[in-house]
Amino acid sequence: MSATFQRRLAAALCVTLLHLEPAQAAHDKIEVRAYANDACIVADEPFFLPVSKDGDTAKFLPLLGLVIGKLAELLINHEIQASAEHMKSGAVRKDTRYAAAKEMNLYRAEFAPAPAVHINARLGCLTIVAAGFKPDGTDCTAEYLPKELSRESTAAPQEAWKTSRADDSVENQLRRANVCVNGRAKAVYEARFEFSADGTAYRLKDGGYRIDSLLTTVDKHAVRTTLYTLKILNPGATDQQETLSSAWVNIGAVSAGARGDGSKSEASPWLLVPPMSVEARRVYEARTSAHQEVMGAIEALKRAQTRNLRQVAALDQRIAGATGDVAEGLKLERTRLAVQSQSQGAELEARNAEYQDLPRTPLEFMPVKIEVAVTESESEQKAKLALADIIGKNSGVVASAVGSAASGLLSKSVQTGDLKIEPDAADAAGTLQHARAQYFDALVEFQGAPPGTAHQTSQIKLDAAKDEYNQTRRSIGLEPIQ
Repeated sequence: MSATFQRRLAAALCVTLLHLEPAQAAHDKIEVRAYANDACIVADEPFFLPVSKDGDTAKFLPLLGLVIGKLAELLINHEIQASAEHMKSGAVRKDTRYAAAKEMNLYRAEFAPAPAVHINARLGCLTIVAAGFKPDGTDCTAEYLPKELSRESTAAPQEAWKTSRADDSVENQLRRANVCVNGRAKAVYEARFEFSADGTAYRLKDGGYRIDSLLTTVDKHAVRTTLYTLKILNPGATDQQETLSSAWVNIGAVSAGARGDGSKSEASPWLLVPPMSVEARRVYEARTSAHQEVMGAIEALKRAQTRNLRQVAALDQRIAGATGDVAEGLKLERTRLAVQSQSQGAELEARNAEYQDLPRTPLEFMPVKIEVAVTESESEQKAKLALADIIGKNSGVVASAVGSAASGLLSKSVQTGDLKIEPDAADAAGTLQHARAQYFDALVEFQGAPPGTAHQTSQIKLDAAKDEYNQTRRSIGLEPIQ
C-alpha cells in the first residue's frame, strides 16, 4: 500500500469519524431532567418592559422581572443511566426515559395568621427537559434575553402582545431558570398541578410541549403516542420503594417538530394527595407546639369574648324588664361579665403580642422522592399498557367524593396497595385539635369563674379536658402539658 493511498484513506476515515462521533456523542449525552416550582418555566414566561423615564410603563409593573423561584432546591438532575440503577429490577423500559428526583418535602407549615400546614406551594408546575446539558455549576442566566414587549404592542390588548427579542427559542426561555442546554433541546414538556379547594385531591394538566425530535427514534417522520408520568415515592423504602401517588399526562400522537399549548388536552383524573404520615404529623406538632399552644389560647379567648357579649346582650334585655332585687342581681352579673371581658381583652392582646414574637419562618415536612418518566409508544393501546406497567397493575377506576371541593370523580389506576392512604394521621390531627380547643376553653372558663360552686365545677371540667388533651398528645408521641 503506497504512502499516498494510506494518507488518503486516513483522511477519509477522519472525515467519516467527524460525522459519526458527534452524532453518537449527542445521542449518548441526552438526559431527562425535571424541575418543579410554583410556575412553568416556558408557558408562564412573563413579558418584560423596561421602565421608561416618563412613567408610561407603570401599568406593566406587575409583569416586570422573573416569576421563577429557587429551582435548585427541587432540581431533578440525575442522568438517565444513574436513575435506572436505583430503580427496582424490571422497572426500566426501552420506550421510556427516566429522571429520578432528589428528596423534597411535600408539606409546608406557615404561621400567618395562624399555624397551618398545606401542600408545598412550590408544586405548581412540572417542567421536563430532554437535552444535552452543560456541566453542573454552569450559570447561563446572563445569556437570557427577556421577553421584551415590542413597541407596537404597548397599546394592544394583552392577548395580542408580541415580543421584539431576537431569540425566542425554547433554549433561551430555559436560561431564565438557569437550565443550560447544549445546542437544541430534544423536547420540553410542562404540566400544571391543580389542587382541590380542600387540598385533598390533585391532578396534572398539560401545560404545553415543544418536541424537536423524539427520544426513542431518530426517524423524523415517526409518530409516537407520548405520555409522561410522575410518581411520589416514600424515600424511606429501599429496594421496593413505596408508591404514595402516581399521576400522568397523555399528550397523544406526536412527531418531531410538534408543538402544543395544552389548551386542547383534557386534565387527568383527580388523585388523592398523599396525607401527612403519622411520623410527619408528630414532627409537625412537636416543632410547632409553641405556636399551637399560644394560638389555642388566643382562639379560646376570642370564643369566650363572643360568649360574654351574647350574655351581656341577654342580660340587658332581662334588666329592662326586671325590678327590685332581681334587677340589682342582674346588674351585678352584667358588671362581672363586663370586667371579665376587659380582663380577657388584655390577656388576648398580650397573647397576640406573644405570638408575633415567635419564629415565623415556614417549615417543611414529610420528605418524598419524585420519579418522572417520558414514554413514547407506537400506538395508543401500547401507551395504555405502558402506563399500567409504569404506575402499577391496572385495576380500573375507584370513585370517591372529596367533600364539596372536587367535582367529578376521584380516581386512580393502580392497585389499592400501590397507593398509600393514611386516614389515621388525619384523624389524629382532628382529634388533637378538638382536644386542644376543649382544654383552652375549659382553662378560660376556669380563670373567669366566680368563687363557689361555679369555680369548683369549672375546675372539674378543666381537669377532665386536660387529661383528654394529654392522652391525645401521648397517642401521637407528644409530651403531655403540665
